[in-house]
Amino acid sequence: AITAVERRIAEMAPSQTAVRGLFTGGTFCYEAQLAFIARGLACRSNAPAAGAGSFDGRFDGHVFLDLGDDDYTRGRPHPMIDPTQRDALVRAQGADAQTAVILFDVVLGFGSHDNPAQSLALALADAQRDASAQGRTLALIGHVCGTDDDPQDKASQMRQLQAVGAVIAGSNVEAAWLAAHVAAAQAARRR
Repeated sequence: AITAVERRIAEMAPSQTAVRGLFTGGTFCYEAQLAFIARGLACRSNAPAAGAGSFDGRFDGHVFLDLGDDDYTRGRPHPMIDPTQRDALVRAQGADAQTAVILFDVVLGFGSHDNPAQSLALALADAQRDASAQGRTLALIGHVCGTDDDPQDKASQMRQLQAVGAVIAGSNVEAAWLAAHVAAAQAARRR
């Protein structure tokens, strides 16, 4: 996984300094913040961990969103059931010249979308295409939480995401550490 991430870093523009974590699972959002805080990287969230700042609606710097929070689910289904809102945010963040990494989770099981990777893979491919048109490349890093015995089949979900160039880590913490590695490398390039 680190080799694939290193290749992406080498292709990034100096302006790409931000990690945008778009999570359907609140615990995964929290874990990612802790990984960044442990590396001394400032981050903001709509559900901030101790040491993280509060998200004020501006996408500036490292932002981690719990899209299952009430602010995003009031009057609409949870993103584990209907990923439309996250897919739109993936596309929007891919178009942002600051974005270096789109960090994500996919949660499988009963009560989740029957094929969550399908629309996410399309959104990630669109984000990468938009970035490429602007002379940038994105690191797409995520984690699939589930098993091959889940109705969605973990291996199938991972293949769909990997087919569009996403690096799928073995755990959410590993995914967050990979994203933090990119953030630190991009910050060092700017010095």
